[in-house]
Amino acid sequence: MPLAELFADVKSFDAYKQSVYEKASYGVLTIGMVFGWSAPAGPRILENGEGNFEVGDDQFSWTIAFMSVGGAIAAIPCGIMLKSEGRKNTILFFVIPLLLGWVLLTWAQAVVMMYIGRLLQGFAAGAYTMSIPIYIGEIADQRIRGTVGSFFQLMLNIGMLMSFSISVGVNVFQLNVISGFIVLLFGPIFMLMPETPSCLLKRGHKTKAVETLKWLRGPKCDAYAEIEQLQIEQDALLNQPKKSLKNALFTSETLSALVAMIGLVTFLQMSGINAVLFYATDIFMNASDSLNHDVATIIVGVMQVFGTLLAAVTVDRIGRRWLLMISAAIMCASHVVLGVYFQLLQNNPAQVENLEWLPVLALSVFVTTFSIGFGPVPWIMIGEVFAIDVKDLASSLATFTSYALSFMMTKTFNPLRNGLGEAGTFWLFGGFCMLAAIFVFLFVPETKGKTFEQIQKRLASSKVYYRAEK
Repeated sequence: MPLAELFADVKSFDAYKQSVYEKASYGVLTIGMVFGWSAPAGPRILENGEGNFEVGDDQFSWTIAFMSVGGAIAAIPCGIMLKSEGRKNTILFFVIPLLLGWVLLTWAQAVVMMYIGRLLQGFAAGAYTMSIPIYIGEIADQRIRGTVGSFFQLMLNIGMLMSFSISVGVNVFQLNVISGFIVLLFGPIFMLMPETPSCLLKRGHKTKAVETLKWLRGPKCDAYAEIEQLQIEQDALLNQPKKSLKNALFTSETLSALVAMIGLVTFLQMSGINAVLFYATDIFMNASDSLNHDVATIIVGVMQVFGTLLAAVTVDRIGRRWLLMISAAIMCASHVVLGVYFQLLQNNPAQVENLEWLPVLALSVFVTTFSIGFGPVPWIMIGEVFAIDVKDLASSLATFTSYALSFMMTKTFNPLRNGLGEAGTFWLFGGFCMLAAIFVFLFVPETKGKTFEQIQKRLASSKVYYRAEK
C-alpha cells in the first residue's frame, strides 16, 4: 500500500505531511547534521589542518563526545520544561543553544570553544530526542502512530546524509556555516505549528484543542469526540488518589515500561551505532586504501535513509517486536562479517585485496537494519507505553541513559580498537546485538494498533510477552 493511501482516512497525505513531516520533524534534521558532522570533519581537521588551530586525536575525540555529554545533561531539565512550558515552547527554546553551538564550532580559536560548541549542540540533541517524538506522538492519529513516529529517525538520517554529502564539495568552515543556516530556518518554520491538543487540554483550552485537532486532521475528522475522550482520560487521571512521583513510578505497568525502555536504549547504543557513524570515514580508511572513503560514507548515509523509509511503511503492519528482533539479528550478522574481514586483513591482506566492497556492504546493511528497527522503534514506544503523569520523567531517564551510553561508546571506541583490534571490537558489538534480540523477545511488549488502556493492561500482566495473545 502506498504511504499516501495509508493516510487517506485521517487527512490528505500532502496536508498531513506539510504539517507534521516538514515542520515538526525538521528540527530532527538539524540534529542529524550535528551527528553527521564528525565523520567527514574529523579527517580534514586532523590530517588536512582545516581548523583554525591544530587539534590532536584525543582532543577531537573529546569534541565528538561532548555532544553526548550535552544530550545527557539536557535530559532531566527538558523533561521539566515539557511539563511546565509545553511541547512547542520547549522545542523552540533549544534552537538557541543549537545555533550558538554552530557559531562556536565555526569560529573556534581554542579547543575549549569546540568543546562548548558541541556541548551546546548536545543540549539541543538531547532535548529534541525527547520532545519531538512526544510532540509527534500527541498529534498523530493512533492508526498511523508508528508511521508518523518513524519520521524522527528518517529526518535524523537525512540530516546525517546531508552532512556527508555537502562535505564532499565544501571545506569544514563552509559545512559549519551551511549547518548553522539550516538551524536558522527551523525556528520560524516551527513557530507555525500549534501546541499539541493534549497539552492545550491540560491547560484548560478545550476550544483551542478542538480547533488544533481539526487543523491537523482536516475538517472532516470528529475532533469533538476525540477531545472528549482525551478529556475523560485526563479527568480520570486527575480524579485518582494523589500519588507521589515515587509511587507513580513504582506501579507494575510503569516499572515494566521502564525496563523495556531502558533496555532498548541501552542496546541501541551498545550496538555501536554512534561509534560507527561518528568514525565511519576513519573505519573505511582502515579497511582499504583503494576505497573512496567519502563516497563510501555517503553510501552508508543513503542506506540509513532507505532503512527508515522501510520502517515507515512496516512499523504499523509488522509490529514493533518483530522489527526490533529482525533488526538486532541482522545487525549482529553484519558485525560478524566486519570482524571476519578485519581479522583476515590483519592476518593476510592479500586474502581480502578483492573484497574492498565488503566493509561498505556490511556497514550499509548494519545501518539499514538499525534504521528499520532499533533506530526509530524505541522512541516511538516511549510515547506509547507511559502514562501522562510519568511520561516526561520516563522520557528523561531514557534519553539520559541513551546519551550517557553514547558518550561511553564514543570515548571507548578507539581504545577498544587498540585493545581488541578492529575485528574484536565489531564482534563485541555483534554480541550485544544478539543479546538485544533476546531482550526484546523476553521483555518488550507489542504496542502496534493498541490503545493506551490495552498497552497498560498488557504491561501490568504477568503473562510473558513471547506468548501469543488471544
